[in-house]
Amino acid sequence: MKTNFFSKVASGAIALLIAAGCSFSANAQGYINGDISFTGGATLNGPLATATAFTSIFGPGGTGLPEVLAVGGDYAPVAPGVPANISLFTFIPSPGSSFPLWSFTFGGINYSFQADPTITIDYQMKGFLDISGTGTASISGGSFIPTPGTWSIVDTGLGSSPVFTFGAATQVVAPPVPEPSAFALLASFVPIIGAFAYRAKRKV
Repeated sequence: MKTNFFSKVASGAIALLIAAGCSFSANAQGYINGDISFTGGATLNGPLATATAFTSIFGPGGTGLPEVLAVGGDYAPVAPGVPANISLFTFIPSPGSSFPLWSFTFGGINYSFQADPTITIDYQMKGFLDISGTGTASISGGSFIPTPGTWSIVDTGLGSSPVFTFGAATQVVAPPVPEPSAFALLASFVPIIGAFAYRAKRKV
């Protein structure tokens, strides 16, 4: 009788472990890993050395929207040349609140990046501007968890014209999050199994 009871308790614990494992698998979502870049042109509110804001961002041909230039990782399904919406914003001073940096739709899936309030001026001089920041990347469809990432925008050009070559890049790397192991999950049931066994022993 004791053997049967302990067998039942152990079997019940194992069944519960398997059920919990199936639940984790069914509800699993992955972090985004990848990089994406855009190309086009931009107009600023002055020469690169003194500009403080974007007043327009357009496609490589001087019209339309900026376009996806290159992709990698989870962005690999996106075809280069896809038009994207890139927000106009002030970078000196930083916006002070988060804002949608870029977004586009491809294959029925929405890709977007929400920028954090603080913008870093990495370089600003005659003919060259490089700014960067952090934020959160999202891919719709339920397969991905919004993931922290970094972005940068580079403008180049010479002369007094406020129109410059525009390039933007975003890199998203999943944070290291340990997955719960089967052994850790089973260990959490050990006190419960022990309690049942102790009670059964006292009754016998």
